[in-house]
Amino acid sequence: MTNLAHALRADPSTFARIKSVIWMGGALDHPGNTSPVAEFNCYADPYAASMMLDAVKEGQFHMILAPLDITTPHQIPFSDLIHSSYPDNPDPSLTPLQHLTSAMLGRVRGLQESFGLPDAMEMHDPVAVWYALTHAHLPADQYNDDESVEGGQKGWVVKPRQFKVERTGELTRGMCVIDRRGGGDGTGETRTEDKELADNHIPGAKRDRDGSEIKQSKKEAKIITATPGSEVLRKVLLKRVFGTDV
Repeated sequence: MTNLAHALRADPSTFARIKSVIWMGGALDHPGNTSPVAEFNCYADPYAASMMLDAVKEGQFHMILAPLDITTPHQIPFSDLIHSSYPDNPDPSLTPLQHLTSAMLGRVRGLQESFGLPDAMEMHDPVAVWYALTHAHLPADQYNDDESVEGGQKGWVVKPRQFKVERTGELTRGMCVIDRRGGGDGTGETRTEDKELADNHIPGAKRDRDGSEIKQSKKEAKIITATPGSEVLRKVLLKRVFGTDV
């Protein structure tokens, strides 16, 4: 995201020609993995994440997010990724890729075990890549149209969400801050009991306690909220990466 923010700042008109940014990042209704509230990529450069989200709200480009909410439940057993001959007696007939993944993921597997986590690798970045590959042939404004997805991989759902990224919080750096106070969500309800403020309330508009309107953009980043499922991802990944049918 840091590199993308630099590119956007350097030449916004050229950057605006891209179809969409698909980003593995953030945690909305899920605990963080770097701090209690922040996902690693948001925590690493919250300024870049905030800048990119602001540009999306201004309509400069589309963005699809794969946050921890959707990536964490997608897991592939380490036994699918690490050859059974590792680490004691590596099979010399393995491909270089099999040697690489088996050696590299052995440490990750050990860390997972030390944390008491399942013997499976969470597919954070692969979910975002999977979505990009599946939707590459569609216009950006149809990225949630799972009826147009080829290859029998229906089941994708994306929904717009309004949130901001905390940049400088002492305890909340990188947190995706969602306004959960209600109102302004299409219900037309107001949060104030003051009759004068209520009479001046604009249906669908968020207002703070002083009656001032909270400005909201109609253009928001979209969040992947559903996929065809972990088992489908397992089959796709193992076939594409290792040529293995499962």
